[in-house]
Amino acid sequence: MLNFNFRRRLLPIFAAIVLVWFFFYYSFSLVSRLREAKARANETIAWFWAGAQVPMSMLSELGIMYVCSECGSTSPAYGAQPREDISVYCNTCQMITSWHLVTIEGYEERELLLRRISNLFNELVDRLDYTTVLSDTFMMPQVVDGIAVSDSLDEDSLDVLITITKQLDRENDPVPITGTHGEIVGYLHYGYDAVERELMLVPYIEMGIVAVLVLLFFYIIRSEMKKEKELSWIGFAKETAHQISTPLSSLMGWVEILRERPGAEDDSEVAEALEFMEKDLERLRQIASRYGQMGKKPKMEIMGVNPVILEVVHYFSGRPGFLPDDLELETSLRSTYKVELNPVLISWVIENLMKNSIAAMSSKSDGTITLASRDLEEGAGIVEVEVSDSGAGIPFRNQKKVFMAGFSTRRGGWGLGLTLSRRIIEKYHGGIMRLKASSPGKGTTFTIRLPRAERDEE
Repeated sequence: MLNFNFRRRLLPIFAAIVLVWFFFYYSFSLVSRLREAKARANETIAWFWAGAQVPMSMLSELGIMYVCSECGSTSPAYGAQPREDISVYCNTCQMITSWHLVTIEGYEERELLLRRISNLFNELVDRLDYTTVLSDTFMMPQVVDGIAVSDSLDEDSLDVLITITKQLDRENDPVPITGTHGEIVGYLHYGYDAVERELMLVPYIEMGIVAVLVLLFFYIIRSEMKKEKELSWIGFAKETAHQISTPLSSLMGWVEILRERPGAEDDSEVAEALEFMEKDLERLRQIASRYGQMGKKPKMEIMGVNPVILEVVHYFSGRPGFLPDDLELETSLRSTYKVELNPVLISWVIENLMKNSIAAMSSKSDGTITLASRDLEEGAGIVEVEVSDSGAGIPFRNQKKVFMAGFSTRRGGWGLGLTLSRRIIEKYHGGIMRLKASSPGKGTTFTIRLPRAERDEE
């Protein structure tokens, strides 16, 4: 039991540690991915600048060329003010020749450079982790992820592209694209990458983790308070058993002295009184034993519930004044299954339910208490015990409180009977105890369900 309680306390603490570890691990992972994304962005910018700067410079100077006077080979003219005639080594002629400065269109060279720049932009788009759309001034998509939109595109596909463009505008404001004279010729629409989207969820994830940690904290506090309360009731029960045992031993000694007095056996009234006194003392001893077994696993036996119920019924029936004269006590014991139980504790539960039923009918001139047992075929088998009365019933507002410690509808009651009874059934016997039905002025019914013993099934 101690090991189980320790594991039960350790479980929420372990869960809290796992959540905190997950949060820190996720935070470090996110920071690492952000650093990688930033490095990739800087690398892309540097790579694009280096890849575009040289061909753009060549393109701007491609209209002025040097031509070899011997073979006609061409070479770009570099520099701000190139000379008209120069003498340099020609790779084709393999000698120093004269080169003349001429102005040419250079269509092939320009086409080659433009193709190179186009490929460079396509590679740049492939490096992006988000969608890009280039539109005209009317927000009509022209290029999507580096691929030009076909003029023969159908209206449905075009509507999809327009919807995507509007979705991107909700994420980021479009960037205007200006022409050579500063006029706006179109817009660039772009969205969020995967890391940026995940960043938007981080505050919600943090709030969720904090909420779970707060709930775990309250669960731990509540469990500790519940455990402390249970320990206080256990301590109270053990102390009660200890206090009862001292005068009980003394009374048993006095009864033995009275029985040994001369003539005690010959006096029928004295002999009968001594017999009842011994039975009552034995009953008190059982009560002390019940309280003493609280807080530890009781010794269990494989047996039926009917003998335990009959013992309680005989005890109440054989004591003058226990049952009112107009009260009827009925039994319907039909259970045949055996269960694993502690007879002393189960008899205490049945006795407590009968006392509550008797108290509930104190204001009536007549009434009936019924004790029944039956077998249920649910699962591997269940034994159901039912204690019902035709008494005053429990008010509807109090029916959810009957098992709460300290709650009692009787003046001077401690409110422990049903609490301890339910604890005995559910914690020690693995069963269920509940208030089945209760109506003010009509009566109350409590049920107990105990699982069938495995050895009885064999």
